[in-house]
Amino acid sequence: MILYLYPEEWTGRRAREVHTLSTCVALARIGSPVTLVTAGGAPELRAQLRDIAGVENVAGLEIVTLSRSFGPIRSAAIFAVRFRRWLRNRATFAHGFTIHLKAATMLAQAGVPYLFEAHEIFAETPRANEEVQRVLEDMERAALAGATWRVATSAALAGALRARYVLPNDFAIIPNAGQPPLDQGVGRPDGPFVYCGTIADWKGIELAVEGARLAGARLRIVGGTQAEWRLLGGRCDTRGLEWRPRVTLAELPGALAGARAGLIPTRPESGSGRYSCPMKLFDYARCGLPVVTTALPALGSLHAGAWCALVKEPSVAAWAAALRASRFDAAEAEAARRWAADHTWEERARQIAATFTPPARA
Repeated sequence: MILYLYPEEWTGRRAREVHTLSTCVALARIGSPVTLVTAGGAPELRAQLRDIAGVENVAGLEIVTLSRSFGPIRSAAIFAVRFRRWLRNRATFAHGFTIHLKAATMLAQAGVPYLFEAHEIFAETPRANEEVQRVLEDMERAALAGATWRVATSAALAGALRARYVLPNDFAIIPNAGQPPLDQGVGRPDGPFVYCGTIADWKGIELAVEGARLAGARLRIVGGTQAEWRLLGGRCDTRGLEWRPRVTLAELPGALAGARAGLIPTRPESGSGRYSCPMKLFDYARCGLPVVTTALPALGSLHAGAWCALVKEPSVAAWAAALRASRFDAAEAEAARRWAADHTWEERARQIAATFTPPARA
C-alpha cells in the first residue's frame, strides 16, 4: 500500500493536482493500491476524479481528507498533528510518496520510508528574503537526502539536483505523462495555433501572444478565468485573440479541435520553468497536434520527434520566427499521437512501481 501525502486543500485548478490524482489513479489501476491524504477540498477532488478517471470511485484508491484549519488558523503544523493521529490507527505503510517538501518532513517524522518526486528546484525560484530562501533550500535538501527513493521528471533536473545537494546518482528518471491518445487527431492545417493551460506570467504566454501578433498568425488561448484574462490583457495586447476559459480534461479535445499546433512558451528563468516537464505536451500529442515549445532541458528525456519544434531563445522575435516556419504535417501529427500511446499515466505508474522494488539504495 502506497501512502501519497498532499498537505494542501484541493482546488481542482492546479497542474500539480492533475499530476497527483492522475498518478494515484494510474497506480491503483495497475494493482498498486494508494491512500491519498489531503488537507481538504473533497468536493473539488471528487469532481476532478470523475474528470480524470471517468468514474466516481477507483478500485484500490482511498481518499482521506484531514483539515489543516483550526478556527481561523490554518497551518501545516495543524495538518501534521492530525496526520500523525490518523496514522496511529492505520496499518503500517511500506511506501510513502510525495512531491511536497513539507510532506516529506511529515513522512520522515512518522517513520514512513518515502519516494520524493522532483518536478523543479524549489530553491531556484526567488522568495521574499534571504531567510525564507535559506529555509526553503534547507527543506529541499532534507526532503531529497531523507528519501528512500528519488524520482526526477528529467535527467537534466536529476543532474542539477545532484550537483546542488551532493546526492548520489540514484534518481529514477520518469517524465510526466498524459491520457491515452484519441482514436484520431483533431488538428487542421488552416487552423490557429493554440495555447492551453495556466495564463500566469511565468508560463511565458506573452511570448506566444506577441510572437503570434508579429508573425501575423491566429492564436487561440484556452485557460484561466475571466478575471485572469483581464489581468493578461494588462500585460500584453490580447485584442483579436480567441479566448476560452479553463476546460475540464474531458472537454480538452474539443477545445483543441481545428488547431494547427499546440504552444508551450514556458520561460526558463526559474527552477519551476527551466526544469518543467510540461503536461500540456502530452495533451497536445494525444490529440494529434504538432508542438512548438521552448527548448526546455526536460525535453531531452522524452525523445519526441520532428513534430516537436524547439524555440531556442525565449524572445518574441524567436517565437515569431518559429510560428512563421511552422506547418501542419499530417504524418508528423500522427507521429505525435503514436508517441502519446507510450507516455500514458498507467505506463508511468508501472515505472514508479518498479522503482519501489528494489529500493534505490539500501
